[in-house]
Amino acid sequence: MRIAAVQGVLLLAASSVSAYNVPHGETHKICSRDVKGQKEQEVVHSLETRGGLVGRRRIFRHGVIALGASFFGASPLLGGGQGAWAAAPITLGEAQNVGAQAKRMLRPKPPKILRPRIERDFAVLLMRSSYNVLDELDCVAMDQFQRDFFIIRQAEYETYANQLGPGLVSQGDLSDPYYFDFISFAQYTTISREMTQNAPLVFSEKQPIEVEVPEGESQKFTDTVVRRDPRITNSLLPVEHSKRVGSLVLDRLNEIFDDTPIAIPKYTSRPDAVQLVAAMQQLVKIFVLNGYAFDGIVSVEKTNPLQLSLSLTSPATLWSGQALLKERSAVSNSFLLKTASVLAERYGFFVSDTNVKYDGTREINYLTLR
Repeated sequence: MRIAAVQGVLLLAASSVSAYNVPHGETHKICSRDVKGQKEQEVVHSLETRGGLVGRRRIFRHGVIALGASFFGASPLLGGGQGAWAAAPITLGEAQNVGAQAKRMLRPKPPKILRPRIERDFAVLLMRSSYNVLDELDCVAMDQFQRDFFIIRQAEYETYANQLGPGLVSQGDLSDPYYFDFISFAQYTTISREMTQNAPLVFSEKQPIEVEVPEGESQKFTDTVVRRDPRITNSLLPVEHSKRVGSLVLDRLNEIFDDTPIAIPKYTSRPDAVQLVAAMQQLVKIFVLNGYAFDGIVSVEKTNPLQLSLSLTSPATLWSGQALLKERSAVSNSFLLKTASVLAERYGFFVSDTNVKYDGTREINYLTLR
């Protein structure tokens, strides 16, 4: 693993550029109802090591995201592997061409439905875990990812907001389910793009020369060669991303809720179907308590092989999940399914199949176990 360069989730919101810094060691209080929704204005969130989530990249300090040519310039091809600029940096022209506009017209329209506000720290956990895992997989230079993420977000937002109507999206507010739905779509669209266009094994990434930068000064960068673990082939990237995101989310939830009445049960041996359903229901309850959905229920669909359904009512990713599914994205933002799959594996089950379906305002996650 290399020394990380960028540690953050690019949350692109308003017109100005600023950095939202979280002090090292701060613990997020997920499901703390006193958290007020704050707007992130084109910021890079600190992903310092804390609360069971070990990030590998330090935050870009003030003024790093200048969106200038020098910062987003293409890194040189270093040869070998599966191509270096396999996913060429996206351009605004590509993001706005006829094909891209046709895609937007064919997508399901974002639903105008009442949904709960998401606990901001829980929303950050989902975004941050998705970003950190992509970083760990070493399949794209993170400076390119942030540039591509910005352009995709910029190209997609106007259509999304117009379809919902004026004043319905609180841009930059991760607690707003309409905005979270959008920004999660943009993030996973970018991740899918980087993974599926012949992701490189060897590439160059801009990494900061100094970890700490004096206030008011800009960070300086150097090109650093990055090599991916060759055992993680391109075909394994989506599966590995899903597993690792689920693992990060589950670890964090266990850390927070282990000593509470809604702790996810721990079993000394493989649980039976009744115990497994009870454990999965606790997981769903934690998602619901943090505003991810209005309600959720776990049911046994089949007994041989065992198949569970985890159903959510009006989830925060209702639109984005359907849009990613329709466009055959290599990765999905089905965070509950990712986390439930890891939980089942830790209980000793083999996850033989996963599937997500949508029925009106419901998201139904299917988990087949052996």
